[in-house]
Amino acid sequence: MLAVFVGGGIGAAWREALELGVADLPGGFPMPVFIANMVAATIIGLVAGFIAAGGSVGGRMKLFVMTGFCGGLSTFSSFIWGTEQLLGDPAQRVTAIIYLVGSMVLGLLLVWAGHLGGERIGRGRSTHAQ
Repeated sequence: MLAVFVGGGIGAAWREALELGVADLPGGFPMPVFIANMVAATIIGLVAGFIAAGGSVGGRMKLFVMTGFCGGLSTFSSFIWGTEQLLGDPAQRVTAIIYLVGSMVLGLLLVWAGHLGGERIGRGRSTHAQ
């Protein structure tokens, strides 16, 4: 639980830094939350792929990175709330649909790409270890 707690705190602080340092795009597209969710999706894919390829990640490190850091960095509730806010303004409904669909599609693609990259790294490390 300590690994999750510390990782989550760090991830949440990074997300807040994004909120403070990255502006929404014109039309209200919530870029800070989008970036946070896409980075977390990529990291989760990388770690999962690395583990799937036989790479060694300790249990605490996995909890720290995947559950803690990525959980604190990404935010489903802010994603859905932002979408709802955009949908409430008729002038921003197209932005809302782009945000909703784009986040889901790109997030999935980044998990897959991260997984492939993680597998490649994991296989490379296991080849060098032999």
